[in-house]
Amino acid sequence: MSKARRIMTVLFALVAIFGALILIFMPDIAFDALAFGIGITLVYYGVRYILYYLTHAQHMVGGKWFLLIGLIMFDMGVFAVAVYDKAQMITLIYIISANLIAAVLGLIRTIGDKKDNNPAWKLHLAQCIAGFTQVILCLIFIRSATIPICLYCIYTIYTCVLVIISA
Repeated sequence: MSKARRIMTVLFALVAIFGALILIFMPDIAFDALAFGIGITLVYYGVRYILYYLTHAQHMVGGKWFLLIGLIMFDMGVFAVAVYDKAQMITLIYIISANLIAAVLGLIRTIGDKKDNNPAWKLHLAQCIAGFTQVILCLIFIRSATIPICLYCIYTIYTCVLVIISA
């Protein structure tokens, strides 16, 4: 990773930590801001994956996975933006399921890193355990909208600290 990329990664992580702290201390806007922010982020990454497929991955072995992942992320983002102010329970379940998928994919990545003797597998495993813990706690406290939001913000801060450490 180049120095400029490391600096940008650390700056993005610091902005994310700052945003998470704001959402913890301003719970009245936290739910809408979080659902809308996640939706826009998913749309952005979905479009990036689709564009990558259209420009590079069409002729690669397994390149259709980029298209599939891009379409799923785009669809999830559009859905999250469409219902962010309609039903909090639906949006909470949606965010929890997206985090569960991310934790499972992280666990698969961790297993691959362990097989390849990559020293970063321990860091990825810690992030997976935190992700599964967040999902379980959010399911336990799903009746309250503020507790899952605070748990999500704490998980975001934890992930950003790991990103800063690894950068």
